[in-house]
Amino acid sequence: MVCLHNLQPLALPKPAGEATDETGFALMTCARQELESLLLETPPAARIRQQEAFDEAALGRRRIVIFGAGRLGRSVLRGISGTDLEPVAFADNNPRTWRTITDGLPVFSPQDAATKHSQDATFVVAIWHPSRSPLMSALLDQLRALGCRAVAFPLLFWRHSRTFLPHFFWELPENLLQQSNDIADAFELLHDDFSRHTFAAQLQLRLRADFDCIGAPVEGEQYFPGLFSLTANECFVDCGAYTGDTIQSFISQTDNCFRKLIAFEADPAVMPSLEAFVNDMGARALLIHAVVGAHTGVVHFSGDGSGGGCITSSSGLEVPCVRLDDVLAGEAVSFIKMDIEGAEIQALEGARQVICRDRPILAICGYHKPDHLWRVPLLLRNLAPDSIVLLRSHCVDGLDAVFYAVPPERLVQTTAKSGKRLPPMKSFSNTQDSSS
Repeated sequence: MVCLHNLQPLALPKPAGEATDETGFALMTCARQELESLLLETPPAARIRQQEAFDEAALGRRRIVIFGAGRLGRSVLRGISGTDLEPVAFADNNPRTWRTITDGLPVFSPQDAATKHSQDATFVVAIWHPSRSPLMSALLDQLRALGCRAVAFPLLFWRHSRTFLPHFFWELPENLLQQSNDIADAFELLHDDFSRHTFAAQLQLRLRADFDCIGAPVEGEQYFPGLFSLTANECFVDCGAYTGDTIQSFISQTDNCFRKLIAFEADPAVMPSLEAFVNDMGARALLIHAVVGAHTGVVHFSGDGSGGGCITSSSGLEVPCVRLDDVLAGEAVSFIKMDIEGAEIQALEGARQVICRDRPILAICGYHKPDHLWRVPLLLRNLAPDSIVLLRSHCVDGLDAVFYAVPPERLVQTTAKSGKRLPPMKSFSNTQDSSS
């Protein structure tokens, strides 16, 4: 196990394949120092901080205006019902929602909500979805410019963790810090400085609810960011095909010259249009209505076509679950993508033989579960020990963070150099609440 607490950063050797110039080494050292600083906080210290974070940011106010009348905002309203917090209104940037009632609360424009409640309520920003431009920070700034006391939703989730957590990658910081050895081990596996800085920033977001630390998304398309080459002999496996958006990107990236495409999707709400799209591609394309996992069988699946469909413990429709090792036994696979709402670890376990046999490029989402930021790269190293592991963030606010395991011969070397478009990192002490 690697313990970053014992590292002497300036004396660390350069990893094999890393840039050897002084600038590259300094960048690598900076990322390690940032991670070391984050992991110095003990779980007991984090427990005190997370318990107090919301009340300190809210200045003790108990009246709540929920900024965002969508799915997350309505979930916040349900979660704080019956607590010592009093929801008084929604606010939203969408004019179509103004002067309406949502779940029993009035919906105001931000200006009207500020006029009515800036002096007696805390505004909880409950808007979180993929975006290419700053979202949470911009919304917090918008409310603060109106004179409001604004707080991001994770601080509220920490205060009422039994109700809200885990939620995607959000979890209590004290629980995450209990896995510091695995976090440090995963950091050591990353190939380039950009990946290490991205990893440290993603961890800082999870531990500190610091939305400013992530920076802008990388250039290039998600799953095809220019890190590797594509050929006309690709057999692309799309796990979590959804509406076919990634398939369309794949077709564009290959100029429609590829050997085969195999898509897996379980959400019945998107199947008719997805099936028609795949069928139009002819014999080269195959759509399988199933989830992928570690075992063959039947699972419950919940999905409504809006994205985020996932395996559930009991509710939802019964759908087949298959192992890639079984379905792809007769295929020569060159590229596997997984965006399957938290089932990535199980699906990778069910693809061990295929990965070992074919050495495909792997593009695996690492943001659906709290510990996937480190569990995914650790598993990738186990499954594909000779591949290069990279991390790229394709959206702001921590979403769409993807790990890429690339066989060395398929890596585009010019894109793996150190020092390109590094996300900004902020220094802080372990007693600072960067989101208040």
